Amino acid sequence: MRRVVITGMGIWSCLGTGIEEVKQSLFEGRSGIGIEEARKEYGFQSPLTGIVRKPELKGVIDRHLRRGLSEEAEYAFMASKQAFEMAGMDDAYLQAHETGCIFGNDSSAKPVIEAEKIMEEKHDTELLGQGFIFQAMNSTVTMNLSTIFHL
Repeated sequence: MRRVVITGMGIWSCLGTGIEEVKQSLFEGRSGIGIEEARKEYGFQSPLTGIVRKPELKGVIDRHLRRGLSEEAEYAFMASKQAFEMAGMDDAYLQAHETGCIFGNDSSAKPVIEAEKIMEEKHDTELLGQGFIFQAMNSTVTMNLSTIFHL
C-alpha cells in the first residue's frame, strides 16, 4: 500500500476568514482585536477580545449536523473546508478515500454555561436536546468534523 499526504491550509480567525485575508491583515498590521460589549456586561476586567465573524452555515451543512457544532467547531469547519478545497479534496473524494486529519481544540465552555442557564430556569434537562451534549465535549471539533468530512 502506498501512502500519500495531501496538504491544504485554511483559517477562520479574528485576522480574517481565509488565507489571503489573513495575509493582508498581517501586512497592514490589523490585529482583529476589539471591544465586545457583552464582556463588559458579564463583568470581565477587560472587554478586549478577538472579533471573529460567525460563519453562515445554513445551506452548507445539514441542520441536524449543525445542532451539534459548538462555535469553535463552526470556525474549525470553515478552516477545514478551505484546507480540503486547497488540497483538491471534495466530498466525493473524501467519501471514496481513507482520509485522516488532525484537529486541535480547547474546551468549549459556552455550551456548558448555556445549558446550565436553561436547567436553572426550567428545572428540566429535556429542553437541552442532544446538541448541547455534543457541543460541550472537549472532542467536539474532532467528533463533528470527522463525521461531516467522512474521516
